[in-house]
Amino acid sequence: MSVMKEKLLASSNALDQLAAIDPDIAEALTRFGPPPDRSLPASFETLARTILGQQISRVAASSIWTRMCEMKCSTASVIAVKTPDDLMPLGLSQRKAEYLIGIAHEIESGRLDLANLKSMHGDAVQKRLTESRGIGEWTANNFRLFALGDMDAWPANDIALQEGMKRLKNLDERPSGNELFVLGNAWRPFRGAGALMLWHIYGILVRKATIDEI
Repeated sequence: MSVMKEKLLASSNALDQLAAIDPDIAEALTRFGPPPDRSLPASFETLARTILGQQISRVAASSIWTRMCEMKCSTASVIAVKTPDDLMPLGLSQRKAEYLIGIAHEIESGRLDLANLKSMHGDAVQKRLTESRGIGEWTANNFRLFALGDMDAWPANDIALQEGMKRLKNLDERPSGNELFVLGNAWRPFRGAGALMLWHIYGILVRKATIDEI
């Protein structure tokens, strides 16, 4: 079985188990269907794209990544020998350019072994990733979920997840990151599966609704 198929199966199984303990998830699965497969390879490219997506729109991040690929500047071996001045004309801020160069150095030197992360416990992965400059809690959780298939990763500071939880639970207000973290405790060890479902709900009820209104 391929790695991607294993991740998809793990996601499906985790969603089934989460639905068994949370009737709201079970109802959402019936109403909206399962979330699409969003698994990604555990690679520098995936980590780089996640870092690019910090605090900017998905469209903007995709545009920058496209330019980087067009200029053949999207691998750790290439970026490790660049300077921020080399990357900034592609649309990166100086800080993000520094982040990517630093992480590329770590990977090329062997200090950060992405392939080895799969064998580590989720908390240990979170700790190791956030030791690298430029990788915060949100980025680490997203990499754990999409690249490593960790079905308990929980990027609670993601606004779309917060809005998705508001819709799922019919809350009066969108929960804060801290509030969402606490709410997620009821879903352990399937919080990652819950995150996939909340993004799915957000995509259907919020993003698509907004697009239809334009």
